[in-house]
Amino acid sequence: MSRGSVESVRRLLFAPSWIARHLLALALVALFIRMGVWQFTKGESAQGTLQNLFYGVEWPIFAVFVLYWWYRMIKDALSPPDLDGPQWGVGGRIAPETPHQLGAGGPRMLTAGGSMVDDEDDEEVAAYNRYLAALYNRDAQRDALRAIAANQPPKQLDPSARATTPPQINGARG
Repeated sequence: MSRGSVESVRRLLFAPSWIARHLLALALVALFIRMGVWQFTKGESAQGTLQNLFYGVEWPIFAVFVLYWWYRMIKDALSPPDLDGPQWGVGGRIAPETPHQLGAGGPRMLTAGGSMVDDEDDEEVAAYNRYLAALYNRDAQRDALRAIAANQPPKQLDPSARATTPPQINGARG
């Protein structure tokens, strides 16, 4: 690790908001362990029950859960997601922006049995794919109208993509 990265880690993890998170995590871990010890000793006493013994085991599990999420928060803060990588869809939609071309080796629909079917073979699948394409086109048109209303240039789609159906989300390249 270079010195610059160590300094950035220190600057991030010792910010006032992070100090509060560290203190909260440590306080919760201490509280949960103390509660576990209290329940376990109460379970071993004459008035204790089996339920107290199980609570004595359960509280430390909560402490481990806090430590896990504390670790995940630190890990996520130190390595933010790559926003320059591939993004799905225009305007946050899930559908890919490439047009579906059945004969050109594009994505194909998988059936429950795992065999590949063409849209022409199954009318129900074809109808569903047409429905999905209509929804996709409606969303693209809505986004374009919103962009025009906001005096922004609309996001450009491939002109051939509007005339064809998008690939199936649950399909596989065949």
